[in-house]
Amino acid sequence: MALVVETGSGASGSESYAAIAEIAAYATARGLTFVITGGTNAADAEAAARRGTVWLDGRYRSSFPGRKTNGRAQALEWPRINAYDRQVPPEYIESDEIPQEIIDACCEAAIREKASPGSLSPDVTPGKIKKSAKVGDIGVEYAIGTGTVGEQRPVATVIDDILSGLLAIQRGPVLFGKVERA
Repeated sequence: MALVVETGSGASGSESYAAIAEIAAYATARGLTFVITGGTNAADAEAAARRGTVWLDGRYRSSFPGRKTNGRAQALEWPRINAYDRQVPPEYIESDEIPQEIIDACCEAAIREKASPGSLSPDVTPGKIKKSAKVGDIGVEYAIGTGTVGEQRPVATVIDDILSGLLAIQRGPVLFGKVERA
């Protein structure tokens, strides 16, 4: 099934903000890998673009400015009305525009998902989260939180950085853990 790319119409069947060729060109320009030749690779690339887009919309939905142009009938979070770029002075984003930052973030997410399927939205069983490990005299204690799934998601700082001008809420630093000698 061919990937349906959002063009700014707010369609109900859109699956990605970036076409496979766009993602491949983005990857090549940055020295990253996103192989799309051959039947399996092409299907894997489309699946990665879909998963990356779902993750992007889910992760940043509450931080995007404005609201969906076509409401709940619209498949993806963009295009939006009353959206703006937070640069100084703020710049209005047209209601049929998909900002380049969204396309670039989609490319980054798809590249990660192609390299490691499911890595952006892993399944987590809170009761089975490893909290520490020790090898010889060296031990590692991981950040211990409530064990909720939200705490277990990876942080893709490059995507946070790409979207920083659009996000209503700025993301703060994340504590990953500590290493100490026993």
